[in-house]
Amino acid sequence: MKKAFLTTLLILSVFLSLSAQNDVLPNLMTKGTNMGSLGIGLPAIGSGYSMTIPPISAFYEVGILDFGRPGSVAVGAHAGFWGYRYKTTIGDYNATYRYFNTLVGVRGTYHFTILENWEVYGGAVLGLKLESNRHKDNIGTVASNTHVRFGWQALGGTRYMFTPYLGAFVEAGYGFTIATIGVSYRF
Repeated sequence: MKKAFLTTLLILSVFLSLSAQNDVLPNLMTKGTNMGSLGIGLPAIGSGYSMTIPPISAFYEVGILDFGRPGSVAVGAHAGFWGYRYKTTIGDYNATYRYFNTLVGVRGTYHFTILENWEVYGGAVLGLKLESNRHKDNIGTVASNTHVRFGWQALGGTRYMFTPYLGAFVEAGYGFTIATIGVSYRF
């Protein structure tokens, strides 16, 4: 417990000292900034499943509030999809289950620039999750279902802008995917 507390304290002090180095450091995401991103990720599936379509996410954000050094707030749209398969064999019985997931929703994030051209952010996606599945076995049974449910993703990430318009991001999250890496375009 003591080590965790000291490590957290060290990380916070480094973070605060880096952000205090330049009081006029502009935020990457400011009011009116438009940013589109495309990424590929790791799915949140269990063992025994095989991925057929990796998680692909596309999102658009626009800055709506800029607080200066405390950071900025952005909102936008998020769409992502992925698919996976599960096979089972019990004696002579073989079955294959195929799943396809889509998440469409609104995205809200809080951005904080820590160094020039480098920011960290956290937020969430809330929307609808479309789940389709198909069951097929060797005795002739075929069944399909589609469900619409509440969908969500909690996330935290970092973005580095290589040019004023092109950058890369890495996100970790829970809900739709566990990690995503991709490119961002600011316009």
